[in-house]
Amino acid sequence: MALVTLCPGCGTTFRVNAAQLQAYGGEVRCGHCQRIFNGFATLITVNESAIESPSQFQSQPASEPEASIESLAVTTNSDNAIDLPVSSDWNQETIGASDNLFDNEKPDNQSRGMWALANVLMLLLLIGQMAYAYRTELTIIAPEIRPYLEHYCAFFACTVPYPQDIKQLGIEASDLQKNLTRQPEVTTMQATIRNHAPFPQALPALQLSLLDVHDQLITSRIFTARDYLLGQDKSLQFIKPQHEIEIRLDFDSSQLDAQGYRLLLLYL
Repeated sequence: MALVTLCPGCGTTFRVNAAQLQAYGGEVRCGHCQRIFNGFATLITVNESAIESPSQFQSQPASEPEASIESLAVTTNSDNAIDLPVSSDWNQETIGASDNLFDNEKPDNQSRGMWALANVLMLLLLIGQMAYAYRTELTIIAPEIRPYLEHYCAFFACTVPYPQDIKQLGIEASDLQKNLTRQPEVTTMQATIRNHAPFPQALPALQLSLLDVHDQLITSRIFTARDYLLGQDKSLQFIKPQHEIEIRLDFDSSQLDAQGYRLLLLYL
């Protein structure tokens, strides 16, 4: 038995096979009129002898579709027989034209390549957007990639801020003293700040509050890194992981009768 389908546009008949139809979901293109149609919709089975003897085929009623493709075929007439007229000029040349049904429907390698390239570009764009939006978070996960992110940001005039996890910074020691003999009006605050995080952190600000004898607030001021870094450390932008920095603040306290202080780390 042979499978035959009919083009609804020009009436040309073609010999096909189930594997071809299933591979393309039934969609085929007529090699004569170029019409695209569903090959399952006009599918019938005929005897091999009918292909060689068209006159026999015209007088012989078509049989039912084979069981292997019956579930994919359209609904038949009430007598369960497909009444499909076939051109009387059906010959081997027409049958051979079945190759044209699928050749034009094969995926275009160039189109596939363009789609693949477009997908790669979209993926790279997405990665770039994520790297820009989460550049600081990425340096926490993998601190060693900071140089690459900084190089990437150079193209977009952006920076890679250092992380700011205040909970992982601590004041290891602090002291507030006055030099009563040399400069009694100047008070000096010295402290040691430690970064307990496994990644570099931005330098914090300091809030110094002066208290009276009853621990009541007299005055409070916030100092940035430029205010408290020592001379050789003025260029620092971060505290290394598991490292400490020494800070010093000199300020005029001649009008203040401070008996205590409170020092707080914060990010502005």
